[in-house]
Amino acid sequence: GGNWQKPQSARSNIESGDWGVFVTSEIGKEKKCGAEAVDLFTQSVEALNEDANDEEPDSDEDDIEAQIRKEVEGLKPANAKPSSLFQAVKTDLPCVTFVKFDKSIDPEKLVHQICVDAHVNPNKKRSRFIQRMTPVRSIRKTLSVDLEAFAREILKPHFHSGGPPKKYAIRPSVRANSKFNRDIVIKTVADVVGPEHPVNLKNYDLIILVDVVQNVIGMSVAGSDYDKLKRFNLAELYSPSSEPPPS
Repeated sequence: GGNWQKPQSARSNIESGDWGVFVTSEIGKEKKCGAEAVDLFTQSVEALNEDANDEEPDSDEDDIEAQIRKEVEGLKPANAKPSSLFQAVKTDLPCVTFVKFDKSIDPEKLVHQICVDAHVNPNKKRSRFIQRMTPVRSIRKTLSVDLEAFAREILKPHFHSGGPPKKYAIRPSVRANSKFNRDIVIKTVADVVGPEHPVNLKNYDLIILVDVVQNVIGMSVAGSDYDKLKRFNLAELYSPSSEPPPS
């Protein structure tokens, strides 16, 4: 357990139905990374609170940021203390920590907003230990999960709620789990999306992120700027290189 858990909660497992963000770090820095991620998310929510009322966008980039802020703003409780909204949960895997979010905070929107901010302001470095952040719309236990039903639930708002066909890609990550592999995940999720939406690995409208970490599986959907935002890798966003990202 360690004393980096939030003191008000001794629970240190990832449970079915949780949502939040998987953060990766260098080996041995997991504890610092977890604490830093809680701080970063807390500061971001506080900043959104402060900025929400006095935004005066003067460019497209600002428009986008203001819109994201507004979206996140609409998802926050009026009176909760930001520091109580996040809890770092240790995993048994090196380099990987889970940050559990209060259900009032949208992990997909918050991570996207932090990465847009880092992309626009790479010199304003806000983290030392966080590498990649993968938002998780919901968690299930791999032992009992019906992957098809789980995918249907997560993907419905994006693919099965009317609207035109969308180009999409699937990016699975499987760590320390023998039940699932990349091929199973890709085939099952693609079958759920359905043939009316074309697969496009490079030029997608939406990208489906599936993370299997030991005995849990998480899923979320990101937008067409996922690769531009270095796959939500903060360390890379703060140290921009001219190299193209690996495919």
